[in-house]
Amino acid sequence: MASSVPMVGQIGQSTSQGSPDVESTILPSRRTRVKGQRARKTGRPKFQSGPRPSKTDALPPSRTEDPALWRVRDELLRLDPTGARTAVAIREAFDQAYDGQRTGRWDYSQLHKTEKTHLGTLVEIWLQREFKFADGEDLDYRISGQDVDAKWSRDLYAWEIPPEMYSRGDQIAMVLWANEYSIRWSMGLIRISERVLLPEGKQRDRKRRLNDAGGDSILWIHRSRPMIENTLIHLPDGLMNEISDASSGQKAVNLLFSRVQGHLINRSAILTAAQQVDSAKRVRDARKALARDGVVIFGHYDPHPKMARDLGLPAPTLGRFISARLAEYEVGDSEPFTVIANRRWRLARPDEEVGEAPPLPTQGNE
Repeated sequence: MASSVPMVGQIGQSTSQGSPDVESTILPSRRTRVKGQRARKTGRPKFQSGPRPSKTDALPPSRTEDPALWRVRDELLRLDPTGARTAVAIREAFDQAYDGQRTGRWDYSQLHKTEKTHLGTLVEIWLQREFKFADGEDLDYRISGQDVDAKWSRDLYAWEIPPEMYSRGDQIAMVLWANEYSIRWSMGLIRISERVLLPEGKQRDRKRRLNDAGGDSILWIHRSRPMIENTLIHLPDGLMNEISDASSGQKAVNLLFSRVQGHLINRSAILTAAQQVDSAKRVRDARKALARDGVVIFGHYDPHPKMARDLGLPAPTLGRFISARLAEYEVGDSEPFTVIANRRWRLARPDEEVGEAPPLPTQGNE
């Protein structure tokens, strides 16, 4: 019996009546930069910094009153005592929604309506990836023996609660919120019941929101914690438009590192600026291009973080970079210094003329 496995030479050949498959068509040799719509002030979530003060005398249940809710709380804190892992998951969800490498987008206002709706799903997916939560029997997750439903809202206290969370026994909701503009996020738990819900409205799906007592009944696990910053959102509009309008990905990355010095820059910002596949190469080439202006770019591999700290700069962590213009340190200088290539270097003064930057130790596989 003849084998049905195609020979190497057959792969990519015509599949029907001489029509070629996609591999044998003529495809573009490079990606064209996207110049999409500008970020807008309208269409953004309202600026909020965290949960509000209590409006009622309602309180979260005590450990004795709802031991199952507290067991979920204890497990979440065991998995992520500082909130750092949750912050990473939220950042990944936002960056996936923007998809800056392909779209050039960096701001919530640039998303389509369906993408804004999907952001909550992405947050739920990234949390499950990060913490390996088991699937729930009826709800999203199974945590410490309890079914838990993840609820996301771009505005605090605007979570939409479906009937299955209160019509078949009071269920536990993990409520999540994050704001790119205040750079804050929060996570809490609440037992859903009629007591904590507004009256049913006219929505076909019968979803309801928390009333004031419900908002005050949330057992906060991480309250108003700092997000991993979206570098591009907080740049001046004019500069971000310059980066977006650059004629090439390399020019965009060069501009980003030359104009945004002393500030940590995320890998996602570089991908968005470059709109190219090899962001690491864009950083390497930016180092070469900016060296003539005295600018160095520190990465997260040793000894770069130590050099940045020596200079009084934030130390880059995984996937982040920081640029700075350097001048050679001289006896009597009062600024902190670091040693690069067996010479002392300090941050250049604002109006100081400087020469070529020192060569930094290579990073990773460079």
